[in-house]
Amino acid sequence: MAQRLREVAKELFYRQGIRATGVEELCRVAGTTKIGLYRAFPSKDALIASILGEDCQEMSCWYEQAKAADLPPHDRPAAFLARAAAELRRPGFRGCALGLAIAEFPNPEHPARKVADTHKRKVRDFIRQICAEAGAAEPEKLGDAILLLMEGAFASVAYLGNEEAASSLERGGQMLLAAALPADGGA
Repeated sequence: MAQRLREVAKELFYRQGIRATGVEELCRVAGTTKIGLYRAFPSKDALIASILGEDCQEMSCWYEQAKAADLPPHDRPAAFLARAAAELRRPGFRGCALGLAIAEFPNPEHPARKVADTHKRKVRDFIRQICAEAGAAEPEKLGDAILLLMEGAFASVAYLGNEEAASSLERGGQMLLAAALPADGGA
């Protein structure tokens, strides 16, 4: 039952919003009762944190592809941006699930925020690392600029649409990388 609740909750939370999805609706769609939900998870917050943890694992899979062994370090920041653009183009994508959760839970002590904030910092560190490996003179600044560009693209999907947000991310990313990375690939 726990897996079924996670699947239903993940879809409803992403489509409708976490706070907009009540326990009653969640139980009805999952085919269980409140007692069943609370046997599987001690609270709605625990369910939310579990789902966001799964989202973190899924996101780690796509961005870690930027460090493929056969990819030269100089090309890794561009590969990261390409994967982010591919996420934007994924059917049904309406924003980063973690970013949406952060917007819904302003209290940094909320379990959802703790999961989301920790993962966002991990992504920031990852981008800074691949920028350093690519030979950027200021990898922290370049990494932060890429992160902000990606987060902006994820947030702008609602009003730009998926394709325009992805294309804007790609164009902006190319400009950033051309200005910040050595043209010779660090050789």
